[in-house]
Amino acid sequence: MILMTDMLYINLMKLIGMNYNFNNYKGRVLYSAFILLLLSSCLSISKIIIGFKTPKVYNVTDIRNLKDEIFNDNLNNDYYFQGIKDTVFLNKILSLSFQGSLNIYNNNGKKIFFKKTTCVNDEIKIINSKVDSLQFNSKKETLETDLKNLININSNNQFKFIDLKENEYYVIYYWSSFMAKKKSIKNEFDFLKNSFNNNYKIIRVNCDFLDIWGLKKDKKVKLQITKENNSYYNVKFKKIPWKQ
Repeated sequence: MILMTDMLYINLMKLIGMNYNFNNYKGRVLYSAFILLLLSSCLSISKIIIGFKTPKVYNVTDIRNLKDEIFNDNLNNDYYFQGIKDTVFLNKILSLSFQGSLNIYNNNGKKIFFKKTTCVNDEIKIINSKVDSLQFNSKKETLETDLKNLININSNNQFKFIDLKENEYYVIYYWSSFMAKKKSIKNEFDFLKNSFNNNYKIIRVNCDFLDIWGLKKDKKVKLQITKENNSYYNVKFKKIPWKQ
């Protein structure tokens, strides 16, 4: 999730590791956890926690309505994950919601990483100035692999790999209703949309929890967030409302 909140350029949190701890509780509840790192140059994590809401399970119609209400545009490039009934998959979705880096790919479909730890605003400046010495392309992470199993929110069609030569860069914007207020999400997206001076395309991907993943609609996915030290927070599933 890429954010600019209260006109401050920020990088929320970098996911530095995923420590899965799966335990069966009465045969139904599975637990998993990951560690989040707060970068010293970015917004106070207390503000993030205050704006964070317990995730609620929606259906596709719900997120389509949320998308229309929040963005109110005709981008027509919105997707959600097809998903499976699996705790590892849910952990992946949760980590994408917290992700603070710039999810940008070149027109060869390779993800661009930055050699120095920076905030999103600095990463955008590097892309706009084309400073190759501060970035490198991933050989493993590609746009095609990261976007597989996505379904279009409006048409319900499977994502089709596009002709990347149309644009110089491709940006994935991960968003969810539980990470921030609706106005903040809109401001964050507008900031990202207006930040590049090159030819680029934005792909919006929703990370709300869905009933098609084997979850009970309208139930809460309860999380437990505990402070490890001044820089780290541990986030784990406390209760997952699986369908029987």
